[in-house]
Amino acid sequence: MSEIAENIAFKRDSGEELELNQKYVGLKTRQSGIMTVNFRCPEEEINRVKDFFEKLVTSEPIKLNIGDTGDIECYFKGISPLLEKKDDAIFKYFFLSVTLQELKEFEEDMEPTGCCF
Repeated sequence: MSEIAENIAFKRDSGEELELNQKYVGLKTRQSGIMTVNFRCPEEEINRVKDFFEKLVTSEPIKLNIGDTGDIECYFKGISPLLEKKDDAIFKYFFLSVTLQELKEFEEDMEPTGCCF
C-alpha cells in the first residue's frame, strides 16, 4: 500500500528545488493544460515561494511533483503580485499565484485540427 506524501515539489533544470506542504498549495487546471498554482502561506513560507519563482523566465521548463507521484513537465508562464491578507481570526497570511503550462506530448499519428491554409 503506497501513500501520497504531503509535500509538493517544484524543480528547475538547474537542480534548484522548492518543496512545500500541500496545505499551502491549491491547483486549478484548465482543458488547455494551463495550471494556476495558488500559494496561501505564512510570511516565511511565501518568501521562499516568491524567491524561487521570481528567478524563472517565461517558458522555462519546470517539473511539478505532487506527493511523490511523479514529475509533471511544465513551462513557467508567470507570477502574480504578492498580496497580504487577513482571515476572520486576524491571522496574517500571504497569497501568490503562479501560472504553468503543462507540456503535452502529441501522438505521431494525430493530425492537427483547426488549421487554415
